[in-house]
Amino acid sequence: MDAEHVGLREIKKQMTRDAIATAALKLTEQKGLNEVTVDEIAREAFVSPRTVSNYFASKEEAVLAAGDLGIEEVLEEFNSRPSEDPPLKALCELLSDYAREHPEHLRGASKMARLEQLNPTLRPFRIAREIEMVEVLSARVAARTGTNVTTDLYPSMVASAAMSALITSLAIWSCKELPDESLPSLIQDAFNMITAGYPLDRESPDPARTPV
Repeated sequence: MDAEHVGLREIKKQMTRDAIATAALKLTEQKGLNEVTVDEIAREAFVSPRTVSNYFASKEEAVLAAGDLGIEEVLEEFNSRPSEDPPLKALCELLSDYAREHPEHLRGASKMARLEQLNPTLRPFRIAREIEMVEVLSARVAARTGTNVTTDLYPSMVASAAMSALITSLAIWSCKELPDESLPSLIQDAFNMITAGYPLDRESPDPARTPV
């Protein structure tokens, strides 16, 4: 099979996955996750129940896929950044740029927090997904810095701090219903707080309150 056919097949698979995730999210918003069945998701997505099960192990995974952070391209770009750039600096710049260019992806991800309050069975699946992202990022930090992801503190600490900065920024952005253009600076403020050692300056405004 030539490269063009392989590419088309992958595009079709991604479209099917997106359709299933969108259907699962729509039905969950309408009636609550406990009332949604795999058969209903399949009908809404115009696929068979077996196809739904082939793409997702559970309806919770399907719902969360609709709000995926979509930062895989950030992780790929992280590998190509100049080696002299400190990992946190590189991640801050990449995530801020991503937020500036793709706020719609992150808006969808932030909406999951509210949905989770109404559908608490989503929580363990969301936590598992975040742990997976930290593990992937830890491995990339280790490869970039020549450290060991299993025996060294550094790669996992950097990855955890970066993901915490992103997730906390998203939560505040969503909770306060801030405009899209405020998210990049909020992410930068979060990373600055990390690199400064989490100082608490009561005379300075909270970064989340800083006008855009």
